[in-house]
Amino acid sequence: MMRIALIGTGNLAIHLVHALETCNATQLVQWIGRKNTPPRQNLNTPYFTQYQQNIDADLCLIAIADDAIASTAEQLINSDVLVAHTAGAVSIDELKPLKRKGVFYPLQSFKETISVDWSTIPICIEATHTDDAELLEKLASQLSKNVHQISEHQRLQLHTAAVFANNFCNHLIGVSQNITSKAALPFSVLQPLIRETFERSFSNKAFALQTGPAKRNDTLTQQKHLSVLSEEDAELYRILSQSIFNTHNT
Repeated sequence: MMRIALIGTGNLAIHLVHALETCNATQLVQWIGRKNTPPRQNLNTPYFTQYQQNIDADLCLIAIADDAIASTAEQLINSDVLVAHTAGAVSIDELKPLKRKGVFYPLQSFKETISVDWSTIPICIEATHTDDAELLEKLASQLSKNVHQISEHQRLQLHTAAVFANNFCNHLIGVSQNITSKAALPFSVLQPLIRETFERSFSNKAFALQTGPAKRNDTLTQQKHLSVLSEEDAELYRILSQSIFNTHNT
């Protein structure tokens, strides 16, 4: 059984706690956070405010804010355990002081109150030693059927693509919700369109699917749209429309 320590109490950390506690092949031997009490009721995992060197572990996962990874790693310098962070855009070199270092990056958006199916989540791994890469792959395979060993540069590109596909799309959907709300229309009117848009993109190139006034340079329709938007949303509309036009007309 793989013994794991986990540092962090955010959205991803909480989901990892649940996944590791319920996995038959892993034992979560310690959970570390800054608060005196854990953010949720855990099963049998001891909770601490500092990493416990005297508790044997095969792996320590760091699931915290990106800018805190390096300073946290410095606190583990004297440990021989493999330490892996879970960030998409942080170099493995942020763990540089450590003897054994890696990356365990689940490609998903996590919210504490929304359950996820770990078996479908892509988990991307990286390590400086072959044995450690095998250990990370073993853990990833216990949680997911979708495991990838990728380079740091590939991970950064993947994370960037994910921001476009998830964060930016979510923001745009939020803008759409505001527009329909102001028009006293239910957002559900747009849901079939949104669903079809994403489902089509799973089996086709998005470039070939592009439609709309920006692609065909329909400036009259665009001006009508701009007239009902706030100044901030209008600026976003112009930037996106120009990008679409440039992509399909240059």
